[in-house]
Amino acid sequence: MNDRELIYIKTIADEGSVSAAARKLFVAQPSLSQSLHRIEEGLEVKLFDRTKHGLQPTDAGKKYLQMANQVLKLYEDFRTDLSDTDALKKGTVTFGITRLLGRILLPEVLPAFCRAYPNIKINIVEGNSKELDRALTACEIGFAVMHRLPENVNNHIDYNVLWTDPFVVTAGSDSPLLDKAVKSIRYPYPYIDIRDLIEEPLITVPYGQRIRQVLDLSFMRARVSPHIALEMRDYATAQCVAARGLGYTIGPQSYTQIADLPEGARFLSIDENLNAKWYLCLATFRNGSLSRADETLASYFEKAIERTIA
Repeated sequence: MNDRELIYIKTIADEGSVSAAARKLFVAQPSLSQSLHRIEEGLEVKLFDRTKHGLQPTDAGKKYLQMANQVLKLYEDFRTDLSDTDALKKGTVTFGITRLLGRILLPEVLPAFCRAYPNIKINIVEGNSKELDRALTACEIGFAVMHRLPENVNNHIDYNVLWTDPFVVTAGSDSPLLDKAVKSIRYPYPYIDIRDLIEEPLITVPYGQRIRQVLDLSFMRARVSPHIALEMRDYATAQCVAARGLGYTIGPQSYTQIADLPEGARFLSIDENLNAKWYLCLATFRNGSLSRADETLASYFEKAIERTIA
């Protein structure tokens, strides 16, 4: 096995066909087909199945690709470290970030980093936290700026927690919830019992998103069920709709600080014992390694989070 074979299999998987991969690699299709056959024969497993959507990796193929990504990243990091390690005169950083965090942090980080290291190539993978978990495990990215729940930790990923982000209620200025809230020195906003929310319409994100997971667990701990009136994929939109008086929403306190909300938006705190929160993290694959360029860009994110959010 050599790096060329790893690149061959990875490109076939990326392109979904041998012919498309051959064109991208500038090799003859018969030669690439023979290489694939030779690799499968040597491993005594089939790496791809032919489907109507093109070639799809088998279970063995997925394991091979995970290994290939790890090896190729280690090799690329090694080559980078051998050349101009301290000066960071060249290299590539591939990282992941959630879309909303990208909207907040990328304008703070990228201009400064690119001015300092103009020859470092940057690749950005945007996705939700679940997608970034998968990309980290597959070694498709070096690190990710993302959120982690108090529960459901991926054992293959190290999460460097940079900030704890409690969830708060967003409502309009005429919401009946405001009359039920009371001021408390324990909380940043007037406190409301989560049981007082259930008669009002809840606007939230769909099932499966991490904000929704926090909400579902919080209501379950309180042993009540909310009245979900509307679901929308983008939490920022849900927050704006709630702030204009159509029910309420619950989400990260940090989003209230950076959201472009109507002037009448109001915020309420809920019981901290419900564990309604998540953690802002810099995540890395536990068995992987970061290049010098990875570590430097990651440090820029840590400083930007300290300035902007924490």
